[in-house]
Amino acid sequence: MKKLLILKVIIIIAVIAIIAILIVFNFSTEIVENVDNEVVIEPEEEISEEQMRQTSIILYFEDKISSELIPEEKKVDAKDLIDNPYMYIVNLLILGPDNENLQNPLPEGTKVNKAELNGDCVIVDLSQEFLNSSGTNAIYAIVDSLTELKEVNSVKFLIDGEEQDNMKEPFVRK
Repeated sequence: MKKLLILKVIIIIAVIAIIAILIVFNFSTEIVENVDNEVVIEPEEEISEEQMRQTSIILYFEDKISSELIPEEKKVDAKDLIDNPYMYIVNLLILGPDNENLQNPLPEGTKVNKAELNGDCVIVDLSQEFLNSSGTNAIYAIVDSLTELKEVNSVKFLIDGEEQDNMKEPFVRK
């Protein structure tokens, strides 16, 4: 009686193991039988060179209801970040969010004149239109987005190459 029970348990475990292997195998590959009834295993999808270069960056935009800064993940080609990632990120901020519940805190018409790393501080030179922002969300959208990069701890702002009285010191993440 005991041997029969042990045999049943072993058979049940074997069946469960076979089913699990088939499920995993089915999700990762597609089995195709050719004319000669040979089994050929093909990957479901080839990964392109462009897909391999995809990376995520985090940008901060203003919530339309609460006015809080909310992170939004964007997938970008890592190749675009090579020359000047700081300028690229601020320009992506200027383009605005993809999420319709978020809005761009940067004033319309704002342009990036220059953005460069100096030590662990990015110096961002923006056009005069940036001064039309209300509150600090425009500043901290840039600061929070740029400080997502490991090498950046603060951001200093210039307007058309000149310091402004209210922006002389570098800003750090809140």
